[in-house]
Amino acid sequence: IGEISVMKIDIKIIENDDDLQMCQSIRGEVFILEQNISKDVEMDDTLINATYILATIQDEPVGTARWRYTEYGIKLERFAVLKNYRGMGIGKALVRFILESLKREKNIYLNAQESVIKFYEKLGFICYGELFIEAEIHHQKMVYSG
Repeated sequence: IGEISVMKIDIKIIENDDDLQMCQSIRGEVFILEQNISKDVEMDDTLINATYILATIQDEPVGTARWRYTEYGIKLERFAVLKNYRGMGIGKALVRFILESLKREKNIYLNAQESVIKFYEKLGFICYGELFIEAEIHHQKMVYSG
């Protein structure tokens, strides 16, 4: 009988520049290298005020996301999980961590890449409006219904 090993995903709100650099490194790998999104578009951290989170497995940085307040509510964005760690529940854990952190808030939304709309629907988000193009990729505005 084989052993089942379950990786523990740790998620925290980042509080220092080293952790922010880890988040940026993950995003660079996923968005800039894999998806060919321009570095100018992706690396806007100095232009906005956001709360960043970092997911680790055994102290290894594997995923990140952020949220920020906008005129429309709270926007969840920049969800990224390193390729070798996809399909392990990290993305879901990132979304749930943020929703738990924001559980008293209203008007939570995100702009999902078309390829992950179903993923966000399973987590309680509803499509709103038409598809649009951002960073040369089709996106869908989705609003949290929880």
